[in-house]
Amino acid sequence: MKKALRILLIIGVALMATACGAKPDIPEAADKASQKDASNGNTLEEIKKKGEITIAVDDTFPPMNYRNDKNELVGFDVDLAKAVSEELGVKVNFIPTAWDGILPGLDAKRYDIIMSSMGITDERKQKVDFVEYLRLGQILAVQSGNPLKIQTKEDLSGKIVGVQMGSTSESAAKEIAGVKELKSYNGYTDVFNDLALGRVEGVIVAEAVGRYYKTLKPEVFDVTGDPFLKMPVGIAVRKEDDSLEKALNDAVQKLQENGTFSEISNKWFGEDVTKQ
Repeated sequence: MKKALRILLIIGVALMATACGAKPDIPEAADKASQKDASNGNTLEEIKKKGEITIAVDDTFPPMNYRNDKNELVGFDVDLAKAVSEELGVKVNFIPTAWDGILPGLDAKRYDIIMSSMGITDERKQKVDFVEYLRLGQILAVQSGNPLKIQTKEDLSGKIVGVQMGSTSESAAKEIAGVKELKSYNGYTDVFNDLALGRVEGVIVAEAVGRYYKTLKPEVFDVTGDPFLKMPVGIAVRKEDDSLEKALNDAVQKLQENGTFSEISNKWFGEDVTKQ
């Protein structure tokens, strides 16, 4: 009888504690979610603490981000990202990432920022914030000699067109009436390989990339017409990372003021694109 009373007393105390708002044990999953929420907005602090910023890049996007013949990651964005990191006082760790998964990867916190000549569009601004640092236009790439006499994007009607998947070039191509076939690729290396082989008849591509391929293999590739859809590009940051966004903006402005940005631009483009 006494044992039964003790059990009832223990149950009664537990029920009273619950009714009074005593904090139950937090399941492990819920505890991790709580920790994740608490870390929101503290990315800059975490970067400073570990002394490193992780940056996602598409390494098939020359001359912005690509592999040289020694398999080293090089390019305009790479040099600028290193300079920005120095301004922040940290090292940089590049994370090569396929373009079609680069924004989801940022949301999943696989890296701190994206710095890969990402066009700033209204759709993307709904998902992330940007620190603008450049303006790039689209251009048409064709086979050397332009055998099909393509001069404008409208001339791609009835043609097989190649673009990079998930890019602003792909969006531009989808607006062209009458395109025979739109072929989307994970990277521009594959796009231009197929252009050389005649599997696509024209490519819509960022001007800097198109001109790079023309310079690299003038006997194979050419660009035609005037640049169009010139738009700003920027560093993508998560919306909650306000302090990181400000620090990045300050760093870019300082590099523009001290001439570093111009030096990097002249190295890769042969001109100072900051003046455009």
